[in-house]
Amino acid sequence: MKVLALLVVLLAHTLAAAATDDEPYAATYSKFKVKPHQVALILLHGKWGAPPAPLTTEFKEQRFHVISPSMPWARDRYYDVSYETGLKVLNEIVKAARADGYQRVIMGGQSFGANGALAYASAYGDIDGLILFAPGHNPDIDRNYQPRLVSIAKEAINSGKPETPISFTDYNDGSRTQTFEARADVFVSFFGEDSLANMSLSARRIKTPIPTIVFMGNGDYVTRQGSHYFFDRLPKHPLSRYTVSSASHRGVPKASFEETLAWIKEVIRQ
Repeated sequence: MKVLALLVVLLAHTLAAAATDDEPYAATYSKFKVKPHQVALILLHGKWGAPPAPLTTEFKEQRFHVISPSMPWARDRYYDVSYETGLKVLNEIVKAARADGYQRVIMGGQSFGANGALAYASAYGDIDGLILFAPGHNPDIDRNYQPRLVSIAKEAINSGKPETPISFTDYNDGSRTQTFEARADVFVSFFGEDSLANMSLSARRIKTPIPTIVFMGNGDYVTRQGSHYFFDRLPKHPLSRYTVSSASHRGVPKASFEETLAWIKEVIRQ
């Protein structure tokens, strides 16, 4: 009986603590149309990274349902499937979140992950918000513009040999490079200047306005192109914002967390 009584007391204390913890949460979001626990937040890691993506823990602590999948540019995958295939997997995740009852689905990412989120919006357009931290990987400009190899890969594809291996140098922030090999069709999907990885084209392909917040690192090559490179090409939305951060490329997410959280609150308040 003493053991049972002790368990009852412990349970009462646990429930009381939970109730106390819920009170400020309920008060904060009492007038919101959607609460954080009703939001699926899909966060994508950067080039040569891996799950969990930056800020996964921080947003979980705010009670968002955070999903951080492995993408084809992860350090243990290295372009194992095409960009289109990677986006199809994301689409399945989005549909599953909707089926599970989440009332808002917001997608974001850092560096290549931001590129991926933007590409997803252009291909599917079925998300409620975009968060882009220091978007990178630019096959139409800068170091990853490799027209000679793209031409060779396209010739292989047109000859009915999409599986032809293409060896290439991949570039990342901090002057980091690695040499990889990928199928010709997969290589073109990531490095073709007219591919889904071209953020300028992705922005123009989006037809329905999606609230979008962008944080650019002030030392990044893409930042020097100005907001007209992709942001100004997006359909206008009153909640969309473009900010240049003083943080480093990889430091942008952490430096922008509080502003991002405030922005998401604006998106789900209505």
